[in-house]
Amino acid sequence: MSNENKPVIGITARVEEDQTYSLDPVYGRAILQAGGLPLIVPIVDKEDIPLLCERLDGLIVTGGGDINPTLYGEEPHLRLGAVYPGSDEYEKELILKFLELDKPFIGMCRGLQMLNISLGGTNYQDLEAQFEGNLHQHKQMAMRTHRTHSVTLEDESLLYEIMKEKKFNVNSFHHQGVKDVSDQLTVAAYAADGLVEALESKHHQFAMGIQWHPEEFALQGDDASMNIFKRFVDECLVDKKQNQ
Repeated sequence: MSNENKPVIGITARVEEDQTYSLDPVYGRAILQAGGLPLIVPIVDKEDIPLLCERLDGLIVTGGGDINPTLYGEEPHLRLGAVYPGSDEYEKELILKFLELDKPFIGMCRGLQMLNISLGGTNYQDLEAQFEGNLHQHKQMAMRTHRTHSVTLEDESLLYEIMKEKKFNVNSFHHQGVKDVSDQLTVAAYAADGLVEALESKHHQFAMGIQWHPEEFALQGDDASMNIFKRFVDECLVDKKQNQ
């Protein structure tokens, strides 16, 4: 692929307490390896969001702190962690505008939860305190490339079509999770304990959320994980050509 044809993929960064940005380089490396051009997306004024979304060919919303429960009409739980409301509200506006344009989107980890909440779903503010059932460990204490628990993909899901694997183990770094699924989304994967691990839009060409971190495995040579990024970049390239 020539440089001028590479789709530009926006990647959100974690906003720290001092309002600096931080982002694990693996996201950008996975996009580069898949043929895209990654660009860290800062928080911009609300009126500039439409222009930003027009300029980007694809968007990845990444991990970060806890999500402000007021976004889905709840009071803060005692075990709610640090939140940055400005970042939550910005990411919601960004996601909704991207979906309105029907451009390729992936939410990773917290980004999965933001996709669901942006479309009317809710979150467990703390899985250990609120999840009903035999909860497995979802905030692993091992290195990021360790696969700590299993997930099973739904047969009719786009993710299964892309990865071509039904059941496999994943890494996991979250204490919040999807509770009520938006009626605009469908579940693409579950953990063995029943927790939602992936969601896909019912109405968009390519919009999904993934609770684990496939970028870590993609850079370790796992073809199934890299296929997610390759398909994403391919979808972004198609969209880019259609809008030229």
